[in-house]
Formats: sequence, structure tokens, C-alpha cells
Amino acid sequence: MEYAYSHKVRLSVDCTEQERMFIKMLATRKHMTISEYLLSFARKEMPQYGGHRCTKSHEPNEETAQVLKDSEMGKNLIEHDTLDEFWNALGFSQYA
Repeated sequence: MEYAYSHKVRLSVDCTEQERMFIKMLATRKHMTISEYLLSFARKEMPQYGGHRCTKSHEPNEETAQVLKDSEMGKNLIEHDTLDEFWNALGFSQYA
């Protein structure tokens, strides 16, 4: 979905270095910049631009529906006590 821009303005978000690294990892996994990643959430809530409507299905497929159901019931979840444990489990160095 595209929006008309007359000019861009800067938005800043205060967070810890570890939060920034985590957000950057999430964005990278989706082949996005941090800005694109964060804006993707806000754009879902923005009014439709130009009267265009999304024609894609937003119903999860069977596998996704089952994973969502399992996670709501606490099945097959992996928990970490700290962000460091999370990074280690993924095999990432937080200082890379």
C-alpha cells in the first residue's frame, strides 16, 4: 500500500540497545529496514489511501491456524529468561 508524501519527517523512538538490536533482527528477517518494519504496523491502522481496498485473504491457512491455537494454549513454546539466552538460542552474538 502506498501513501502520498509531500515530504518526509523524522520520527525517533527511545529504546535500549538490546531492544534496538532485537527490532533490527526482526526487520532483517523480513528484509526490511527498521523504519519500514515499524511503519508496517502503523500502516495497517491508517485509513485506506485513494479508495483502494486490499483483496488478499486475511484468514490464516490450516497450519498457521493450528500454530496460533497451540501458542494460545501454551503448547510448543520455548521460553527464555533473558534476552541474552534468546540470542544464544538463535546462535546470534548480540555484539555482532
